Amino acid sequence: MKKIITLFLVLCLHTSYLHAQTIYELSFDLPSSRDTIACKAFFIDNNDGKGKLRLRFIDPAGKDSILAELDVTEENPEAVAACFNNERIYYKLARVNYIDSKDPGIPLPAFLCFKKDNATGLYEPMGVANSIKDCNADVTRFSNVTFIRQQDLTKEFVLTYFKLYDSFYRNLFVTNNTKALTTAQRNIKLYLLFVANTTDAKIGTADRKNMTDAIAFFARIKDYLGIDQFIYDTVAGANYNKETVENKIKTFLTPGPNDIVVFYYSGHGYRKPKDGRPGPYIDLRIDYKKSYLVNSLSMEDIKEMIKKKGARLNLILSDCCNAYVTDSNPMVQDQAISGKKGGFDLNWSMQNCHDLFLNTTPTTVLATAAEPYQLAISNPVFGGFFSTFFRNAVDTHLSFSKTNVTWTDIFEQVKTQTERKTSRTWCNDEKTVKCGKQRPFVNIQYGRF
Repeated sequence: MKKIITLFLVLCLHTSYLHAQTIYELSFDLPSSRDTIACKAFFIDNNDGKGKLRLRFIDPAGKDSILAELDVTEENPEAVAACFNNERIYYKLARVNYIDSKDPGIPLPAFLCFKKDNATGLYEPMGVANSIKDCNADVTRFSNVTFIRQQDLTKEFVLTYFKLYDSFYRNLFVTNNTKALTTAQRNIKLYLLFVANTTDAKIGTADRKNMTDAIAFFARIKDYLGIDQFIYDTVAGANYNKETVENKIKTFLTPGPNDIVVFYYSGHGYRKPKDGRPGPYIDLRIDYKKSYLVNSLSMEDIKEMIKKKGARLNLILSDCCNAYVTDSNPMVQDQAISGKKGGFDLNWSMQNCHDLFLNTTPTTVLATAAEPYQLAISNPVFGGFFSTFFRNAVDTHLSFSKTNVTWTDIFEQVKTQTERKTSRTWCNDEKTVKCGKQRPFVNIQYGRF
């Protein structure tokens, strides 16, 4: 039975998201040949492995106020320096840009370091370092760490680190972030059909998590856009079979030419030896004694079926393996997804939301968790790595800290984050076997047919 989501359900499920941004104000002493320099830094961590750091200090030589911006990128000491420490995360600082001031010739830190709080499981700012050759060595500790909330971003505070012309300031205080919908846009329907193998003994809990989080996430998008209806349905539990999925695609997904369709699968997937297309087949069996060749559907075929329905935006997503049928999805522990931090969602940009979900160019996206012959990793607490990073990437690109966003941008982030995290994840409790490479496959097409 199709469902129009209620506000109560949205509020209940929204609490499980990974936050797209975390912002800190950091204080530390920067040693120099002249004197110790007191520094303050404004760090925007997009939780996608990248961020920006604004550094403010007084040059002891000329007494000038220095404002510098640095790119921040998550670094892997194990790959760079053969040093492993899963209690820490290091961020490389690069591409220094001095804003309205000259280079004072003072060496700046090369890395930020976060350390895991075992009580909360969150990674918190620890200090700065000049090298990660010894990733277990002590660092220059932050003298003060302030977690910044949305209400803390006052004009006075933001202008400490940004200029009136900076996009961060303008998007927060100047740009008109409201955009009235036309009657046609308000009448848009957002359809979500989620197919989940929730009864599977190994991955069922992760599949259910993917399903509930996706329902809440797309409901939130519908509410923010201001369109009239979010209509969703699920195929799970005892109803999980090929015939039901085919029937739902045929009878439930009935979009108009301006509507949005999301088909989302979470379960087992595999490749057929004689089908060279990159998309996987989804295994639609509860009883594994039945033939997998008969009880499956190709994500490539599902894409074509949905595309022919003529919606303006189609997202066809699958969080499943794309390897041999004898291989199985690795299920790993919660700590495997390093980098989980406290945070909040920066205000979304209505322009970004329009650019993605109300763009007039018909778009069809086929995205699956893994390229051909790769496995998809999941976790019973937060679900699939692909699903987690997909929501995180959309959330990040909808925030006002981004501009001119595209689906290509989003899935590049999904691919980078999924590959980075899975390659560093242990797939056994003894921490002797790495899960290996998982890089999502994505195909974006424009036009209705």
